[in-house]
Amino acid sequence: MNTTGRYQLIMAADRVPPADSDDCIDHVDAGLSALRAYTDLQAGTWLAADTGKTADSADAAHAAALLRSLCHHQPAAFPEGWFDDYLAVNRRLAATATCLAAEQAVIWVHGHRLQLLPGVMRRLRPDLGIVMQLHSAFPPAELFVRLPEHRELLSGLLGADVVVLPYRRAAANLLDLAGRVHGLPVRDGQIAVGNRRVRVLAYPMPADAAGIRRLARSGPVRARAQQIRAALRVAGPVLLSVAGWDPAEAVEQRLVAFDRFLAEHRPAPATIALLHVGYGEPRTPAEHDHRERVDRLIAKVNGTYAEVGQPVVHYLRAAPDRRELTSLYLACDALLATPDHHGTAAQAHEFVAAHGSAPVVVSELTCDGADLPGAVVVNPHDTAAFSAAIARVAGVSASVPLAGSAGTAPAPEAWARRLMAVVRARAAAPAQANRRRQPATAGSTRPAGHPAPHDNPRKIDAR
Repeated sequence: MNTTGRYQLIMAADRVPPADSDDCIDHVDAGLSALRAYTDLQAGTWLAADTGKTADSADAAHAAALLRSLCHHQPAAFPEGWFDDYLAVNRRLAATATCLAAEQAVIWVHGHRLQLLPGVMRRLRPDLGIVMQLHSAFPPAELFVRLPEHRELLSGLLGADVVVLPYRRAAANLLDLAGRVHGLPVRDGQIAVGNRRVRVLAYPMPADAAGIRRLARSGPVRARAQQIRAALRVAGPVLLSVAGWDPAEAVEQRLVAFDRFLAEHRPAPATIALLHVGYGEPRTPAEHDHRERVDRLIAKVNGTYAEVGQPVVHYLRAAPDRRELTSLYLACDALLATPDHHGTAAQAHEFVAAHGSAPVVVSELTCDGADLPGAVVVNPHDTAAFSAAIARVAGVSASVPLAGSAGTAPAPEAWARRLMAVVRARAAAPAQANRRRQPATAGSTRPAGHPAPHDNPRKIDAR
């Protein structure tokens, strides 16, 4: 029990995740929930931004949604004065964190809503170790600098000792923004800021595969899976697609490829189907437009190939918790997980964990398949190749390839321990680290002849 009111670790996020990860409805929520036990062991606490209790916090939440849209290449119109409310929420949270943090504690910041928090905390509490984690994309520099406040946002991020992004291209975009656009010295995946070096890592939060395996063995979950499968009334393979409304999920490309597959192979009625689950609600005009296009595509495919009482695309708008999601995994035979330019292979790992091994199609734009041996890797924009991949995992054109985990992804707690070791090592001696730094060149994201340290997100060190 903490009797001092000071904590060694503060998890700062837009919300406190559920105590039971089975109640979570998305990968990030589930990952954060899995870290609750680790936070307790580290004498830590959770600190959540206000969720709409004041006008400025509601405006800041809207601003965070717009930032997320910008990072996902969606059009985003920022209203006048948005930054003032956004800054106010970050400052308010920083004031609370300052009072809660013990000497040389670590503050771990999550999400677009708190991008300014590391910079504010650096000024208030320079003794703290700070890690900033964005669980979704970071855009190309040319897109980010359209925001008049891009300097302030970058300064906020670079208040951290370590900035963590979900994949290599996102990390490269941040390094490019700092070096080429803002002229900061960049070398070996690190950005020199005054007498500090900020480490930029591609180190995605791992899927909670153990939690999915546990649920997959649960009697109620398995019974629900049988109920779903019986309701589908499909004798052959059922392909599963689960996605939100971000156009970058490439759901339209999945549907177009499935349409082509049906046109080319003409499977008999009720011998194959696609179950698409659209979760959450659209949050931006681009997402509303995307949902309308998905609706029309599904209607087109079913209008062309369905029979009375037997659609070929089963469509749910739902927000499944982890129990229901695992039931959906078990009820289906293959997974299409093909985001366009953001995301990780977490969903594919979960599907494989539920089945032991299973047919999975992933996107070459966001996953190289190295940690999912046997996965079919496609460009979701190559309709012919995508259609052929669907034929493969459906067992139409060849033997069905089965994906399995390479076993290299750490469990969430082990993943967190590795990251915290990097943060604490860098926070302990920033000046010494700076003295060891070789001269860096502004605008250079890596020295010639040396690989970027974030090329392998599974292996990180404390440099």
